[in-house]
Amino acid sequence: MDFQIIWDNREIVIDGLALTLGLSVLGIAGSFLVGVLFGCLQTSPNYFAKKLSDLYIEIMRNIPILVKIFFLYFVFGMDAYPAALVSLILHQSGFIADVVAAGLRSIAREQLEAAFATGLHKIQTFGYVLLPQAVRIVIPPLSSQFIELTKNTSVVMLIGMQDLTFASQNINIETYRYLEAFIVVTAFYILIMFSIVALMNGLRRLMEQR
Repeated sequence: MDFQIIWDNREIVIDGLALTLGLSVLGIAGSFLVGVLFGCLQTSPNYFAKKLSDLYIEIMRNIPILVKIFFLYFVFGMDAYPAALVSLILHQSGFIADVVAAGLRSIAREQLEAAFATGLHKIQTFGYVLLPQAVRIVIPPLSSQFIELTKNTSVVMLIGMQDLTFASQNINIETYRYLEAFIVVTAFYILIMFSIVALMNGLRRLMEQR
């Protein structure tokens, strides 16, 4: 194997890595916020709020990510980057909403009654009692969802975005050295995945100390 080929094409790889990281970070932040919102609506006593959340989760979970991207890019005519980012957020937030809802439901009702007994109103109870405990519970499955979002960024090359996967394909076309390109790009993906796991584990330990 000749990894000098990768070094000679390092600008393509670096640009691809930057795009993948940017989409991953923004996608994780956006899907988490939207997922928390619909996860909270999912556990709401309000009938219409729960039905709205049910509808959103079903639609986003069952429409493939590629269909979302193509729809926003070709039908709505969005630019490639916003189409990719919005699609990633919509897709993964449907799964995250389910995770958040499960975490909220796992908290004993007695804790809510105790919070109300101390004089906390609903918003304070949610912010001080429910959400902190739910976050600790859902950190492991959230890690999996964030990793899944990062892997899903690889489909953006199908609308012409030059991510890491595009970089490997481009190097292969230019040099016919697919194996070296594949190994390096895969190593970057694995590094990103381990970084997500490490950060989430660190967050979990930090919250357990409180």
